[in-house]
Amino acid sequence: MSMNWNTKNSHKQKNSRENFFWIKLVGISLVAFLLFVVGNILIGKTRGKKEEIRNNEEEIHHQEEEEQKKEYKRLEVFEKIDGEMVYIATEDGLSEKDYPRAIVIYNHGSTFVVNDKEDNPLLADLRLYADIFAKNGYIFAASNAHGDNWGNAQSIKDNKSLVDYINSKYHGSKDIYLLGFSMGGLPTMNFAEKYPENVKKIALLAPTTYASTWKKNRVERIKDIDIKIWHGDKDVNVPYSMTKDFVAMLQKQGKEVEVVTVEGKTHFDVDTEYIEEVLDFFKK
Repeated sequence: MSMNWNTKNSHKQKNSRENFFWIKLVGISLVAFLLFVVGNILIGKTRGKKEEIRNNEEEIHHQEEEEQKKEYKRLEVFEKIDGEMVYIATEDGLSEKDYPRAIVIYNHGSTFVVNDKEDNPLLADLRLYADIFAKNGYIFAASNAHGDNWGNAQSIKDNKSLVDYINSKYHGSKDIYLLGFSMGGLPTMNFAEKYPENVKKIALLAPTTYASTWKKNRVERIKDIDIKIWHGDKDVNVPYSMTKDFVAMLQKQGKEVEVVTVEGKTHFDVDTEYIEEVLDFFKK
């Protein structure tokens, strides 16, 4: 009886081991299958992500190639606003998504006029400025502003009318950047003082400025506008001392102004020579 019982018990143990083996094998197979499935899913996602990145990179490269192929062309117009000729320039071929664009208003020096005559020396300068600013996302404009205006009230009105016209016709933004050369420093600063709300920055080139007119109440209105001046220290048309006096007056009222002293240079050495630096100043 003892022998028979041990034999049966031995068979049971053998069957139990075999069952455990098969259960273990099935378990391992299931785990392996799940790992295989999950691995393929992850590989698929990785491949999909890589494909998406590659497609994006190809799209960006294509866009860059298209931009390189696109040749810049100036779009310029001459209009009369309230009897004064104005020059407006932007980049040609733009779509609605390229607007609105910030506005750069230029005020010219004395003896110069804004008109559409090809022999007008100012027109060549305006086009130099226009091409730099238009390529970089701005609308560039200048009004004749009643010629030798010396910053009078009418010139301020002319500049305001120009801004309003651009906003209504050419999708200008509210952001205004002011640029004045020589006598143009006066209407530039006077406009900023009268309409400071949307003026972002002011660049002045060898500017005429009357320091004595800038009392605390006027300085207070332009205190938040960055101003930068370029002036040659050998200027005999508009003495460099005029800029020094102007800056000192504003500093006295708590307003700092950045000055670039162009050593050894005269008046007409700074009318168009620093366009790129003005652009960099505006873009900061």
